[in-house]
Amino acid sequence: AARSMVRHLQELLEKTSNYDKDERYMATNDLCATLESEVRLDSTMQRKICTAVLRQLDDTSNDVQAMAVKCLSILVKKVEEAQVSDICSKLCNLILTGKEELRDIYSIGLKTALEDMPEMMGFSIAKQLISRLLGGVKNDNEGVKLECLEIMTELVKLYGHNTVAEHSNIT
Repeated sequence: AARSMVRHLQELLEKTSNYDKDERYMATNDLCATLESEVRLDSTMQRKICTAVLRQLDDTSNDVQAMAVKCLSILVKKVEEAQVSDICSKLCNLILTGKEELRDIYSIGLKTALEDMPEMMGFSIAKQLISRLLGGVKNDNEGVKLECLEIMTELVKLYGHNTVAEHSNIT
């Protein structure tokens, strides 16, 4: 059963890169459904899935992007902290330096990850993101500044009580 599950996940991952947006959408939807089941993922499969879902945030189809954000919500509850940290770090980088027209998608993805990850993970990940987001708040680009402020607000709401050491930097 485990071998067939791995095969099934690999097929879905391949379909997430299909030329047809409907195939990509369905593959991501099926990936979400599979992740919601009691499936166990080794670290290699976790990495592959995280990479595929993050790549879909750049998809040309808004529907695929939205499904990828939904998938992130499930993924952060299923994978190891290192993977969640990597997801958040990449999304933060994309907000700071990624495609301007996709910045709102990256931002929604990061907010979703922060809201849905296990609380204990959130504390350490929040500490990692604070200085980078503060750097973004000082950015000359208004769009970057606004997204970083919005995410900082969410981060402080969710994990502020556990990031007291960073409070002097925030003010």
